[in-house]
Amino acid sequence: MASYFVATHAHADGTHAVHDRGRCPPGTFPARGGAEYLGEFLEAGQALAVARLRYPGVRGCACCGTGEPAPAGRRDHLAPQRG
Repeated sequence: MASYFVATHAHADGTHAVHDRGRCPPGTFPARGGAEYLGEFLEAGQALAVARLRYPGVRGCACCGTGEPAPAGRRDHLAPQRG
């Protein structure tokens, strides 16, 4: 199982990125105090679902591969994007 975190500070587009602590490069993972622990999950989709309970807009981190396909018309389910 992997340890997942969500960034507590939103990106410019208002989304919060979900990160896999074991796969996310150190320069991409939020700075100390900038991430909230979500838990241990078998799949990134589970972590994204939990993060959506806490934040209105959530997406996966492009660097650690926690994204998922975006359903049509849903901004809170954005696929990984750089930026």
